[in-house]
Amino acid sequence: MTAIAAARPRILIVDDVHENLHALMNILRDDYAIVAATSGDKALELARRDPGPDLILLDIKMPDMDGYEVLTRLKADPATSGIPVIFVTALAEATDEACGLKLGAADYITKPVSPELVRLRVRTQLELRGYRQNPALFSVAEYDDSCRRPTLLVVDDIPENIHELLEALKDDYQMTVARSGSRALEMIAGDSPPDLVLLDIVMPEMDGYEVCRRIKSTPIGKRIPVIFVTVIDASVQKVKGFDTGAADFITKPFDIDEVRARVRTHLELAHLRSILEGLVAQRTALLEQSEQKYRILADYSPNWEYWIAPDGRYLYVSPASFDVSAYSPDDFFADPQLMDKIIHPDDIADWRAYGQSPPAADPCRLDIRIRTRSGEERWIEHVSRPVFDAAGRYLGRRGSNRDITARRETERQLDFITHRDLLTGLPNRTLFSELLSHAIGQAEHSRQRFALLSLDLDNFTTVNETLGHRVGDHLLIEVVKRLRQSLPDVDVMARISGDQFNLIVEHDGVHTLGIDLVAQRLIDTLAEPFTIDGHNVYIGASIGVALYPTDGRDAGTLQSSVGSALHEAKLQGRGVLRFFSPEMTRRAKDRLTLEADLRHALERQELRLHYQPQIDLGSGRIVGLEALVRWQHPSRGLVSPAEFIPLAEESGLIVQLGDWVLNAACLQIRAWSDAGLAPRQTAVNVSTVQLSRGQLLGSVKDALARTGIAADRLELEITESIAMGDTDQSSRSLAELRQLGVRLSIDDFGTGYSSLAYLQKLKVHKLKIDISFVRDVTTNSGNASLVKAIIALGHKLGLEIIAEGVEEQEQAQYLRSLDCDVMQGYLISKPLPADDMTRFLRDFVPMAIGAGTGE
Repeated sequence: MTAIAAARPRILIVDDVHENLHALMNILRDDYAIVAATSGDKALELARRDPGPDLILLDIKMPDMDGYEVLTRLKADPATSGIPVIFVTALAEATDEACGLKLGAADYITKPVSPELVRLRVRTQLELRGYRQNPALFSVAEYDDSCRRPTLLVVDDIPENIHELLEALKDDYQMTVARSGSRALEMIAGDSPPDLVLLDIVMPEMDGYEVCRRIKSTPIGKRIPVIFVTVIDASVQKVKGFDTGAADFITKPFDIDEVRARVRTHLELAHLRSILEGLVAQRTALLEQSEQKYRILADYSPNWEYWIAPDGRYLYVSPASFDVSAYSPDDFFADPQLMDKIIHPDDIADWRAYGQSPPAADPCRLDIRIRTRSGEERWIEHVSRPVFDAAGRYLGRRGSNRDITARRETERQLDFITHRDLLTGLPNRTLFSELLSHAIGQAEHSRQRFALLSLDLDNFTTVNETLGHRVGDHLLIEVVKRLRQSLPDVDVMARISGDQFNLIVEHDGVHTLGIDLVAQRLIDTLAEPFTIDGHNVYIGASIGVALYPTDGRDAGTLQSSVGSALHEAKLQGRGVLRFFSPEMTRRAKDRLTLEADLRHALERQELRLHYQPQIDLGSGRIVGLEALVRWQHPSRGLVSPAEFIPLAEESGLIVQLGDWVLNAACLQIRAWSDAGLAPRQTAVNVSTVQLSRGQLLGSVKDALARTGIAADRLELEITESIAMGDTDQSSRSLAELRQLGVRLSIDDFGTGYSSLAYLQKLKVHKLKIDISFVRDVTTNSGNASLVKAIIALGHKLGLEIIAEGVEEQEQAQYLRSLDCDVMQGYLISKPLPADDMTRFLRDFVPMAIGAGTGE
């Protein structure tokens, strides 16, 4: 915590000659904020602005309006009359000085100016004005010593100089004289020291510089202003005088009005300084008494009190710090950063922002958590306020910490009661409305979508009425457990009423894939019996679904939409799902029916494998087959893999389906091997779910062991995007399969983002060029170049290259000319059932590909 830096004083410089302006600006710009004017009218305008200048340096000779007129108008205006004005002019006549001083000028500087003298006079007047603007200080100054005439000591070895000063000043001051430096020092050390010293520089035995130095070395002399009155006018000599502690310079021959003005200024300044020192001493004594009382009270206070210095050091820590934090005052003295270290990580940002704020007059309050020495978490209420001395200087911050842990726990419990369902701990209707609005705000900001599900339990009222409310409460708790187990990633789940729950579930927003399956899974889960007190209890659930932003962009509309969807679901009976949109309900119903049929398809043996041959482009012989799954639906007919494979992946059936394909393909390889018809490899496609779940290795081992085929007869095709999706898991799984002896190929190559380095890391055996590049390889130069590059890249890595989708002889010839190894496509055969492929293998005659050109 640091003190507030004071703003720099503002100086207005008025001169019609730019060279003079720049000279003064260069002298003062490092310490002050400078404003300039080249005419009297502009000077008056700037002086009246808010904030106005703290001091004005004013030239006398200016066109249109001279400095005397400007000064007269400044002093006549209450808004500017208190601004000290120093004349800076080339006029050196005594009458000029007298005129200016009579009009109210604070001082007079003659051009060419001495930088040191300008800085001194400006600093003196600004300090004097600062004292005058302190109401309390100035009222004390007016009351104190108002009748006593100040005493001046004139020190000069020439009688004529002494006489002149005595005659000029005797009416206003008590005058004393010393004709040597030693005598002056004796008088200052005596019982009645002077209030100000007028000191000559050139004197025998001891010059004025040495006299001034010795005066300032004494405790009383430090407070007595010394003004040199001398014929010396060189800047270097004046600087020397200022270094010894002189307050000002008056050059001989002097103007007596200038002397009076300087004497008056420095006497007033010294007097106000003395009063201030007295007040500070008095306040310090009171502060010490107050601090002693503070320590006594703080030491016995149950609150943890402290005082921190401006530099962050602890000046005081009360014994209660140990009761609150288990850290003693000595711990905080030894480590000023200890408080930062024990603040809870979640609250440290608030604590630091609190500490870095400027000191405010009003107490600041902050509730934060700390960790005690034993690791216990506690809440404290922190209150602090800044400490200033009489002069307004920042002395640090005093504060108090007070065991509000009990209060916070009470507040937490009250908040829980207000916003939570007491039975299940879920958010209630009030809190859910806030959470839904927050979810809408986040989704709007990130342009995401989500689904709002409203779930109503069927037959719950019957359970309550027949088995009692205790069983009903137990049943609700078990329902929530199942919901959480089914949707572990769902953050927002609320109990809206007795048997109704709302959930917020994210979805991809394109095809609403997954929301229907998620909802149906909840219905299926809750349809399973609950065992309570040894009895099976059956209930069901109906679910309504509304989508953001399709069915509502605000919380009210969205809840109205999901309410309508739930109402429609309940009208249909138990275990029903309805979307707010009829079209979405129809699509969801179709998908759920298809999913149910797919589950039965595995049981009813409705799945089939078709095989497509792969031909060596050099020999024209069959070197491999690709196994492709087909679904022979009893009523729909042959269902496209593009329709049921994504559904199988989303529902999790893909693992079971993939295992079936793997086993069926291996059994067929066994049959063909026994008949002497098996090609070199038969390829099976692998899903991303199979690969990511880490169960593929076990499935392959089981299939190989069950059928007894050689591992290198089986080839696994993984799409480029799957292989790149989870590099660590993919690399690990593929390395284990490769070690087993299974052949590996990258399917759809060229559509993803594989890097050369990653292909080397995977160490697959084949690359399969995607059909989209092969289809127009003879007509599209861009695709032709890409195919050529893939073949060259693959061969460099020692990989076999397969081109799929070959339908024309020209494509086959072109690929052969590029040294592509194998082709697959309708030019050879469409995918055939196993029996037809057996006949195809038996009757096949090597193809004559013919030569083509790769250029």
